[in-house]
Amino acid sequence: MRYLSRNFRMTIMEPHTWNIEWKDAMSVGIPEVDEDHQRFVFLINELNRAIVDRIDTREIKERLQLIFDDAVRHFALEERLFRQWKYPDAEEHANKHTEVLAALRMIMESSVSYDLPSEWISVSLEVKERLINHLLTEDMKYAEYFHARKAQGGPS
Repeated sequence: MRYLSRNFRMTIMEPHTWNIEWKDAMSVGIPEVDEDHQRFVFLINELNRAIVDRIDTREIKERLQLIFDDAVRHFALEERLFRQWKYPDAEEHANKHTEVLAALRMIMESSVSYDLPSEWISVSLEVKERLINHLLTEDMKYAEYFHARKAQGGPS
């Protein structure tokens, strides 16, 4: 097992395969957001599985598109919640969303002609890094705000 951070563990299942395991420490403590984050983990694992199993490139691209579409939907949810909570760092966080989506879009565009498993592994690792790092760093910031506000009796 390799540990990439205190909240993220990559498990080697068999040679050249990997899997992200959801850990309670990855939770922001907001059920609808945690469900989406768990879905990201699932979708990334499915992308990884498709690459390792050498599934048709078209299907790998479809899985990558699904991750992108899910990120767009999820980020819109978070931004709605920020407005509801009057989160003071909402604009900064929304800018981070824009950066992640731009990076994912660039990854998708640059991988159009990829055919080799090693190229797709690189794509998958970059997607994983972008989304999981965002979850473990940026999303934990608003989780702290949300829970502090809730503890003070503010609306959730």
